[in-house]
Amino acid sequence: MGIIVQKFGGTSLKNISKESEFLKHIKKEVSEGNNLVIVVSAMGRNGDPYATDTLIKQLEKIYKKIDPRKKDLIMSCGETISAAIVSHLLESEGLPAEPLTGFQAGILTDENFNSGKILGINTTKIFKILNKNKIVVVAGFQGMTSNMDITTLGRGGSDTSAVALGGFLKADRVDIFTDVTGIAITDPRIIPNVKYIEKISYDDMYKLASNGATVIHPNAVELGREFKIPIRVLSTFENNSGTLISNYGNNKEKIIGIGIKKHDEDEAISIIFNPEYRDVIMVKLDEFISEEREKILSINHSEYKVTLLVKDEEKTYIVQKLYDFLIESQLR
Repeated sequence: MGIIVQKFGGTSLKNISKESEFLKHIKKEVSEGNNLVIVVSAMGRNGDPYATDTLIKQLEKIYKKIDPRKKDLIMSCGETISAAIVSHLLESEGLPAEPLTGFQAGILTDENFNSGKILGINTTKIFKILNKNKIVVVAGFQGMTSNMDITTLGRGGSDTSAVALGGFLKADRVDIFTDVTGIAITDPRIIPNVKYIEKISYDDMYKLASNGATVIHPNAVELGREFKIPIRVLSTFENNSGTLISNYGNNKEKIIGIGIKKHDEDEAISIIFNPEYRDVIMVKLDEFISEEREKILSINHSEYKVTLLVKDEEKTYIVQKLYDFLIESQLR
């Protein structure tokens, strides 16, 4: 039996009940004899009762300037609630489970409130629970300083919690469950029929994530590379294998993906490519840029990417045209 870490995001945990899709994934791993550590985000998104942004607004309604330590205390509540409810649901389904806050799980961070960095994890308590054949449900996004102050890990913190736990527990794999099929070449909200990536290296995924692919946080990818632990990104709501992030080193794709990131009031659209094919890619991209030059504010080149800065209202048009151009040019 191995250890599998499963992380479920807010959309996966919205309206938790015995019919919730995430239960199927948990039951599947249990049926295969694996030990499970479940990492949970706060339920839902902004506007939902226990979502992180909703909780922060409770403080902002009183006074906009918030002490970071107090902010962390309230921001950690959503994940703690999720851990309690998910573990209770599992118990009701005949699956013994025990909930842990981040500090109960032994996650030690620095004192950078609202954006803490994990310094280490004492896994003793988790292993004791696993040895009782129980599922461990950990509140993601949070930890504790050496002074026993609660901290949160910043954007994408539950991803970071999951991969760090996987690394320190020497897990076989970390599964990041979300509301999309896997890692797409670009934002599926803009390109509904976009191609998805089956396998990608840590390095290439880090480049994509750092340039706007928000489905997994760059910090989580970096930890995966450090611990050499495979990470799968897959949908809670579909039966598929998603995208595997690992030491996969035989990527011969010319274009890795298209990242989209806010840049002040404008949008930075980055074409991430395999440096081995830089010359042929630049020839093709020059064609595209010359056709759309009036809509491009600036162009920036580096060893592995070309970034086009466009106005916000031009983002959808440029991404759609660029995606079609890359497919037609057989660069992807």
